[in-house]
This record gives sequence, structure tokens and C-alpha cells, in this order.
Amino acid sequence: MLLGENHISDVLQVSFMDGISDKFATCSEDTTIRLWDSNDYSVYARCAVLAGGHPTCCSFTEEVVISGWSDGKIRSFRTDNCELLWAIDNAHKNGVTTLCISHNFKFLATGGYSGDVRVWEIRSRELISHLKEHTSTVTKVEVLEDDIHLLSCARDKAILCWDLKNEKRLSNHTQRMGGINGFSFNPENQNKVLSVGQERKVTYWDLSKSEAEGVVDTSSNPSESDEQFSIDISKDGRYFVTGGSLGILRIWDYTEGKIVSEQAGHSNTITSVSFTPDGKQVISTGRDGLVLVWNVFT
Repeated sequence: MLLGENHISDVLQVSFMDGISDKFATCSEDTTIRLWDSNDYSVYARCAVLAGGHPTCCSFTEEVVISGWSDGKIRSFRTDNCELLWAIDNAHKNGVTTLCISHNFKFLATGGYSGDVRVWEIRSRELISHLKEHTSTVTKVEVLEDDIHLLSCARDKAILCWDLKNEKRLSNHTQRMGGINGFSFNPENQNKVLSVGQERKVTYWDLSKSEAEGVVDTSSNPSESDEQFSIDISKDGRYFVTGGSLGILRIWDYTEGKIVSEQAGHSNTITSVSFTPDGKQVISTGRDGLVLVWNVFT
């Protein structure tokens, strides 16, 4: 299903609230963040600023949207009227690339182009931790359910696990070829992680082990340049979805590592994919300006 209203430029990310399947957010190079109601696929809020580049990433709750921007700022908006609540200037030089909110809503983590991972207290907007080991663009950060550990990945080929309480790195998992564009936790066991990137493979990791547990080629044709940019594991842990430069969405069996469905709907790179929290649909966004909703009924 194609949404009736859409962005007018590249759509960079889709985001859900924990446990809520009928609302989601997208951010785009058209300078807007849009909040969608999936019951009728309508936009119920549009957040923007007059001069501030474009939003690159966002996370939201019933009350607020917190977003990273290409001008290096973090901005928060109300969800009912999109009033700008606050902004953190110069959060990352050259732009914020990724952002996540802790489960207790006390802090947020961000990544940037220079490899910095920064942690901010939401109430005071103060920087409380600066984690610097990545040597290239940070492509994703995510806080584990305990709100103590953080995972980050970057174009430097590394996935790092951080202890936020003690501000130290606990592990470094590095793939052999190409940068990492994204990862996803297995909801049944957060030590189990899948990643995708320039290597055009899905890599299976166990954070308690130093080496990858396995890899799966994302394309049967080695000559295809199908870099993968996003991955998400379904909430029941049975499937995962990937999207990449060829605009093809693939749904995989997690255990078997085999494709169970392959769909073409985007005319350009898929930038973000996500299962709805109830696992019944997948949302994908792309550089063709589209937001697509796929029925999967896992």
C-alpha cells in the first residue's frame, strides 16, 4: 500500500514507539518529520524549522519527538502541535547521523560523522558522556533494555558495546570488509545481533564471542552492487527484514538464514526498514521519497 500523502524528497528513517503499532514517524530531506496514523495512513503532525538543514533521525513518544539534524543540532518537538520545545546546539560537527532514547526516558544517545558517540541527559540537555573510539561515521546507536549498555556501529567496520555507567567499551566486533550500516537485536536474546553494510552480507553476532557466528549473502549475484542499509528483526525473533541500494525488500527466516519473500516497490535505495511492534507489517523508506507499508503477518 502506498500512502496517500508523502514526503517530497529522500526519506531517511522510520521510527516506532515501543509497543505501539498504529503510529510511526518518518524524517526526510524535505526538512520535515511526519507523524503517521496507520489506521488510515494519514499524517497527524508535521515538524519542521525555518532554517536548520533537514532531520536525519528521530525517536518519539506520545508527547515528544526528539530528532537529530544535518546542521548538528538535536531538536525536540511536541507531537500534538509540533511546537519546538528545545534544541541542543553543536551536538555533532557536520551533523547528527543517528539517535535513540533510553527506555526510562532519562537520556538519549547520538552519533555523528566524526565517530563520536555522545550521551545527553534529557531533562537538563547536558552532555553526560562522550565515547570516542569509532574512526568513521556512526551509523546506528541503540540502548539495550537495561539502559546501562549501548551498542554502536560505524563505517569503520566496527560494532562496539559500551558500559554507560562506567563509560568504557566492553567489546569490539569487527567485520572483515566494508563499513557497517545497521544492526538489530534479537528480542529473545539481546546478546544476539545481526548487522548489514557495505560487505553485502548479513552477519550473525553473539556479543559474548569475539568472532562472527555466521554470514549470509544478501544477493545470489556477486556482481550486483546491493549494499544493505537497514535491518530489523521481528519481535518474535522468527524473521528479519533488509533493504538496500537496489530498492529490494527481503524478508528472511532468522534461523535458516534464507529469503522467504523478496519484493520490489522502491525505485531507489531503501534507507530504513522496520517491523511494526505487532509484527504484522513492515514499513520501508527510500531515496525515491516513498514510505511503503507491507503486510507480512508473521
